[in-house]
Amino acid sequence: MSNFTSLWFLLVFSYFFSNFLFDSIFTYSNASTLFPLQQEGDALIQAGWWVNQNISLRCKWKGITCDASGSIIMIQVRRSLPNGSTLHNLNFSSLPNLKGLYLINSSLQGGIPPEISQLSKLTSLFLGSNDLSGEVPLELGNLTNLLELDLRNNMFTGTIPSTIGRLTNLKTLDLSHNQIGGFIPSQIGNMKSLTGLYLGNNLIIGSIPSAFGNLSNLSNIVMKHNKLIGPLPTTFWSLTRLIWLSLSYNYFNDSVSQKIQKFKGLEILELHENVFSGPILFSVVHLTNLSILNLSSNRFNGTIPVQIDHLEKLNILNVSYNMFSGPIPATLVGLLYSTHSPYYVLNNGITLEIDFSHNFIDGELPRLSLDNHLRPTSINISYNNLVGKISDSFLFFRSVNLSYNKFEGEVCDQILHRFDVSAVLGNQKLCGSIPPLHPCDSQNHGIFKMLMILLPSVFFFVLCFSCFTLVRSRSKKKVTHEIESNKHGNVFCIWDYDGKVAYDDIIEATEDFDIKYCIGTGGYGSVYKASLPNGKVVALKKLHTREAQERTVYKSFQNEVDMLKEIRHRNIIKLYGYCLHKRSMFLIYEYMERGSLFWVLSNDTEAVELDWKKRLIILQRVSHALSYIHHDCITPIIHRDVTTCNILLDSNLEAFLSDFGISRLLDHELSYHTTVGGTCGYIAPELAYSVVISEKCDVYSFGVVALEVIMGKHPGELLTYLWSKSIPRIFIKDLLDSRLKSPLLQIGLTQSILLTLTLAFACLHPNPKARPTMQHLTREFNIRRPYQDELAFNEITIDQLVKQEIYYVHQI
Repeated sequence: MSNFTSLWFLLVFSYFFSNFLFDSIFTYSNASTLFPLQQEGDALIQAGWWVNQNISLRCKWKGITCDASGSIIMIQVRRSLPNGSTLHNLNFSSLPNLKGLYLINSSLQGGIPPEISQLSKLTSLFLGSNDLSGEVPLELGNLTNLLELDLRNNMFTGTIPSTIGRLTNLKTLDLSHNQIGGFIPSQIGNMKSLTGLYLGNNLIIGSIPSAFGNLSNLSNIVMKHNKLIGPLPTTFWSLTRLIWLSLSYNYFNDSVSQKIQKFKGLEILELHENVFSGPILFSVVHLTNLSILNLSSNRFNGTIPVQIDHLEKLNILNVSYNMFSGPIPATLVGLLYSTHSPYYVLNNGITLEIDFSHNFIDGELPRLSLDNHLRPTSINISYNNLVGKISDSFLFFRSVNLSYNKFEGEVCDQILHRFDVSAVLGNQKLCGSIPPLHPCDSQNHGIFKMLMILLPSVFFFVLCFSCFTLVRSRSKKKVTHEIESNKHGNVFCIWDYDGKVAYDDIIEATEDFDIKYCIGTGGYGSVYKASLPNGKVVALKKLHTREAQERTVYKSFQNEVDMLKEIRHRNIIKLYGYCLHKRSMFLIYEYMERGSLFWVLSNDTEAVELDWKKRLIILQRVSHALSYIHHDCITPIIHRDVTTCNILLDSNLEAFLSDFGISRLLDHELSYHTTVGGTCGYIAPELAYSVVISEKCDVYSFGVVALEVIMGKHPGELLTYLWSKSIPRIFIKDLLDSRLKSPLLQIGLTQSILLTLTLAFACLHPNPKARPTMQHLTREFNIRRPYQDELAFNEITIDQLVKQEIYYVHQI
């Protein structure tokens, strides 16, 4: 019995043990399947980017995509993550099946951890528009399944890792808008699947490697805003599938005139702000798919080909700041009627933008046959040598700039009202009804004809008043004679001034020009400060008593009055009026609270307040003022005494050009004067051996002023050896005013200083013909140039700027 009981117990125990063993094995098998999925969910929770979520429902979380087995294959986050979030929060080893990681504009910080290489199945990595920093890790080269890599708009530094060449399946690489420097690695030529390469807005140096020729599938190349140099490699021209090519804002110096036509599929071509050369337009006209063409600010030359109308899909045509010449062909009109552009159709006729400004284009403009099919067009053809009359057809354009050419004749009022008079400034022979254009003869003739028609009806009244008119005329002649021959008349005149001012008010305000009101003395007179009864403060320039007796000085006084009363410029001192009195002759000016630029630079406290930015703005303002008197006045004016003493500053440190006391009108028939004037240290060197005085003398003086503003003191002996054969090795950093903070502390400031110094040295050329005009200088100040490496600033010498190795001043 006991044996049977024992046997029965053994059988029951065996049954339960076998069931337990089977259940254990089954449970372990399930656990081995579920455990990795549990890890994926845990990794998301641990990242801290999803809170209060049920792990079992992770595949339904926003931004999470799973495959059929429940494994996470895609993470998409397009929102700001919690403050301080980094990629280190994510456990990459727990996401073995992840194919897409999209963390765009998510406020990520820190760097990319090397462990990201554990995502071996990753095909898309998008980390753009974050605050990521550090170097691009070498380990990215291990993600050999990647098809898309986007790291744009971050703060990455360092260089492009050579391991990037391992990504042979990659189609899109975007590293733009970072601070990546160094050279482009030649290993990039291994990425033969690449269709889009975006390296723009970085600090990349060197030339494009010849290995680029292997990238035969490339359709988009964007490398603008870097510091790339040299000619393009010959292999580059084999990339015949290009659609978008942007190399702007670099230092490429290739001649691309014939090679460019190999890119027949191009739709966007941006080569602006480089040193490219050659007659490129004859090749470009074969690129009939172009919608955007920007070749501005290079050294391209040649004429505009008649085949320009072949570019019928163009929306932007910009060839400004080059050396193109010849006429504008009549075929250009064909672009104005083109409706083939997809943009034109989709946007109901987007504006066609044409910019031919700052070239040497001449001849007359082609005629327009206007109809309802004209595209809305903006055109800029300023600063050329175009002639002829301005057609009323420009009224149908969206915007127009025809300034600084050689147009002549009458401009209709509708054009002046639609586009403002600034659209036609700088054309000396134009006339119109709105100042500063002078009235047209035809207008005078119209008035004359009207008078002739009305004359018979008023003949009787003319006879009645003829005697009165005759007496009055003789009286005026007598007064004029007294003014011209007996300079001791009593003429007092105020215009453009708010308030009634009399001669006695001036005498009372200065206590008959007491010395205590004197705020400055010059070669021709003294300047007094006067507080008038109406509360206004003015400056009075009074001629020295001995010089008021000199007829030549008296004529100089009249010249100044005649010139200044016609001048209207925001940076030229405003003249309120004048006085010719038997005891004194003086001019009434707007008062400048801060005094002269010379005084501000001489005072340590004032000089520090005049920081780098303010100083550069002052020089630009003065250049505009000089350009105005040289090129925009009906009768050009030579200042002849451009110094820091004659640049005045108001309470806001705005600059005003002053003191035309020794100026002379530049006669239309003569290009020289025979009286040398000016201030020692600012006078052009050619006046030591020649009496020829031209506007280039003012240009030289401006160059001295520019150096004085940058150095904080007069350049002195630097002027004597600046253009010698052996210029001393002087670093630019040693020229700067030591009272100011280093310009390296503000991004982009050093390049403005380098440009200003380059222009100043060009102004100081010993040969007047080699100096730029003031008009040219104002254009150069406005040209946008590539960003310079701030770290290299301390190594730049004067010699490099004189030879224009850093910045090239476009030839006029």
